[in-house]
Parts: sequence; structure tokens; C-alpha cells
Amino acid sequence: MSTNEFIVIRCPRCGKWTYAKSRQKTRFCSRCEKRFKINPIQVIYATSHQHANLLVKMKNEEEMHK
Repeated sequence: MSTNEFIVIRCPRCGKWTYAKSRQKTRFCSRCEKRFKINPIQVIYATSHQHANLLVKMKNEEEMHK
């Protein structure tokens, strides 16, 4: 298993944070229903599904408090 198996990314349309497997090239946003290309420069790497899920929760909470 790779140490960077998952990535945390932000939807370019609505700003919601989500995660995907690091091999994915696109992602579907469950909030605004937009499929977008994943820019490998704008990702946060996570070591596991749980780590990615925690990062997504933290990032979305940060956005709510801005």
C-alpha cells in the first residue's frame, strides 16, 4: 500500500473539500454535481482513507468559520 494512496481536493465550483484515490484524474462533487479534473499541484496527500476523511472534515469546518 502506498503512503500517499488518497488525495484531498477542493471543488473549483463550490469550494467543498472532498477526497479521492490518488490515481483518479477526475472527481464528481456531491454538493454542486460538477465533474472536475484533479490538478495534482493543488492536492493534499493523505496516507489512508481515515486520514483523508479527517482532513476533509477539518478543511470544510475551516471554511464554515471564515
